[in-house]
Amino acid sequence: MGAQPAPISPPLSRGSGIEYRAFARPFEGGGAVLCLIATCYYGTPGYTIFFQGEPGTNEFELLEMVPEGIEPQLVTYYLGSWVSGQRLADPPTHVAITDASGTYRVKVEHWS
Repeated sequence: MGAQPAPISPPLSRGSGIEYRAFARPFEGGGAVLCLIATCYYGTPGYTIFFQGEPGTNEFELLEMVPEGIEPQLVTYYLGSWVSGQRLADPPTHVAITDASGTYRVKVEHWS
């Protein structure tokens, strides 16, 4: 049996007008949950954007799934989000997010 091809990971997002927000939301019991949000638009529908990364490193990538087939030319707006899932005892003050245009340092705001 031959070697299996390596899986192809989704590409970094090439969305237009990408903006990021990061929040640390406290819950009862101490610590805070890290939340990331990205918004952008593409010239066609059918894309999916999402974050990949680990909260311990404070470095994330915004990736995209490209639509397959023929799509109409219609500006469509998107939102991608990510949540740490568990409280972090010491949430970061900044995170680094990379997309196809580069890496951005995003301040982690207090949820209010």
